[in-house]
Amino acid sequence: MKPKQPTQGVVYFAVDAWPYLESAVISAFALRQVSPQLPIIIFSNIKCIGLQEQLSKFNIALKPIVIPEKERLSNVMVSRVIKTSLHTFTVFDETLYLDADILPIKPINEIWSFFKHGNIAMIPDPVPKLVDCIDCSEYISSEEKDYTLKTCAADMVQFNGGLILWKNTPDAHTLFEIWQKEWRRFKQQDQLALSRSIQETKNQIVHLPYVYNYPVSWLTNIYPIEQIVPELPELNDIKMIHCYNSFTLEEQVFNKVARRLMPDATEKAVRCLQSSSKHEFDVY
Repeated sequence: MKPKQPTQGVVYFAVDAWPYLESAVISAFALRQVSPQLPIIIFSNIKCIGLQEQLSKFNIALKPIVIPEKERLSNVMVSRVIKTSLHTFTVFDETLYLDADILPIKPINEIWSFFKHGNIAMIPDPVPKLVDCIDCSEYISSEEKDYTLKTCAADMVQFNGGLILWKNTPDAHTLFEIWQKEWRRFKQQDQLALSRSIQETKNQIVHLPYVYNYPVSWLTNIYPIEQIVPELPELNDIKMIHCYNSFTLEEQVFNKVARRLMPDATEKAVRCLQSSSKHEFDVY
């Protein structure tokens, strides 16, 4: 008797702000185009009339989540509460989490093969050394910087939390549980908390190549967005491009890159979003 094949799927989260949901939907349509068979779930606390039904036509599930009032009252960044407890939401044996501003541009089916090396896989941050990240950020409190460098080696690899691939296993669950505990210690930097949780649990993290989480700045430092086209040599091996949250909300770089590189998927996503009542949304 053949062993049962593990279920695999991709999850997104879009919390509180319409641009996050918009980006997640565009990303999901791009993923549906390049990897048509992958199950996709978008979790959101945004109520949007008709969107759930529209997305279901493309085999993309939109599932509601409710933010506990105590989290609102504690004045924390709600998205990071959710991100550090990803394992409690997934319904898959093997899950790929993507930030809403990651744009798939090539098939990603091979990513599941990395499980032969371990149960948790991530990609080093564009600033991969922990101490360099701490030194270059003005948004981290001195208390968190000092605490992190006391608990972690300065040259420790810092992973980017925008893409996380994991199996539904006890070691993965433990990593998420410690990650949330460490994040709640300062309620600021989720990636420093991730580094501390990796250090504490001693989890072996499989290093995924940058082609699965390619920083858009590495492209736009060379080419303006208007000149980025799929046949550029630099794009040949890239599977997904990460535009990062600040770009999504402030400069609309994600939407520009999506329209440039995945025009058909973006157009379908936009039509789907427009057919629901964008201006009639609320939060759960």
